[in-house]
Amino acid sequence: MINKRPPTVDELHTMVAGRTVYIWGARHEGYSTQQVFRRLNIPVAAFIDSSISLQGTQAFGMDIHLPSEYFTRHDKKDCFIILASGFYADELTESCIDQGLEAGKDFLVYNELKRFNYQVDISGTCNLKCISCPRGNFPEHRSGGYMTKEVYEQVLDKILREDPYTGIITLYNWGEPLLNKHLPEIIKLSNERGVHTAISTNLSLKLDFEKVIAAKPTWFRVSNSGWGDNYEVTHTGGDWELFKSNLYKLKTYKEKYHPEMLVEMFFHIYQHNRNDYDKMQQLCDELGFTLRYRHAALAPLDNIEKIIDGVPLDAQSEKTRELQFLKVEEVIPLAQAQKDRECFYETHLWITWDLHVAQCMEWYKPGLNLVETSFLDTPIDDLWKARETSEFCHTCKSKGIHRVYCVYGDEKLIHEKQSLTIQTDRM
Repeated sequence: MINKRPPTVDELHTMVAGRTVYIWGARHEGYSTQQVFRRLNIPVAAFIDSSISLQGTQAFGMDIHLPSEYFTRHDKKDCFIILASGFYADELTESCIDQGLEAGKDFLVYNELKRFNYQVDISGTCNLKCISCPRGNFPEHRSGGYMTKEVYEQVLDKILREDPYTGIITLYNWGEPLLNKHLPEIIKLSNERGVHTAISTNLSLKLDFEKVIAAKPTWFRVSNSGWGDNYEVTHTGGDWELFKSNLYKLKTYKEKYHPEMLVEMFFHIYQHNRNDYDKMQQLCDELGFTLRYRHAALAPLDNIEKIIDGVPLDAQSEKTRELQFLKVEEVIPLAQAQKDRECFYETHLWITWDLHVAQCMEWYKPGLNLVETSFLDTPIDDLWKARETSEFCHTCKSKGIHRVYCVYGDEKLIHEKQSLTIQTDRM
């Protein structure tokens, strides 16, 4: 973790010094950076991202370029890069240095501006019991409930007061945010404060979500793990026809209320669904959504630790392991080889609907909290100190567990393993 005083707004303007700004990372942290710079009246020209699935697309009206294209076309003297990629900030830093760029002069890591990324789980329950998720494979759960607009406003005000470079709030983690009837008001409140909102949903619900889209969230992700019956295997309890019909509703609501909303279909690659990818791509093309993909992971990290320690898993977790294309047995040694690299999750705070600050957004055991006091009662310096001195974090990193989901999300590995047949004209 970087524990230093962030530059003031005036210092940041001086650092950029009128050069053209590019953001390297066209996902959450990139969106957050774009919003912060917009608030600070610092223009951003475009995004840089190595993801093949994003090439030829835009975010917030700005093009997304491959790193190779950027470095071929631009002179470092004329440009300034903000590195906004959570999993790979250290890797991108090395790439910039290799290109002859100097930290603090030619580029800056977004995490050096802010203290934390904020994950506010506004819903303490979910309608599905997916076998790869603790909602379907873990015996214990935190209490269920929903964060109200009034409580969220207190949370948001504290975040912006203590961490003013915050540009996006993620409104989910283990819960289904669309179940929270306060969600439209929460989104509107965030927009009024100049903060982006991110939502991830299974979208396999019978409730209507028109008001949610009308409230104008920034980024809307829909998780998917197959077509037809294949979808219902790993989105356990989901209904394919309901899910598909909701996708068309989403397209209608987006066009009616919020054409600028970024919609992403997130395809989880299993053994049984690999041949469904082309159909999902065709559907996304029809709907105007971006299709992204990753190897299906076994969550939570509690289960990864069990495997490392030789502790038996429950039946649902074992079924997930059988269905995976990239097996846990392959992932763990790859992650352990990276154990000295940074932990993406150390700079995240998971705030539960009832204001606990959980130890980590990827560990699940109820009662596993970073601090015993509520988020509203804990100053940011105390939260930072708790993270830096956490014995739990030290143990997790010593086993390489903190890098496991980085391996699952590595698109380069997907191409190397030919996990999907991707049409060359999309590359």
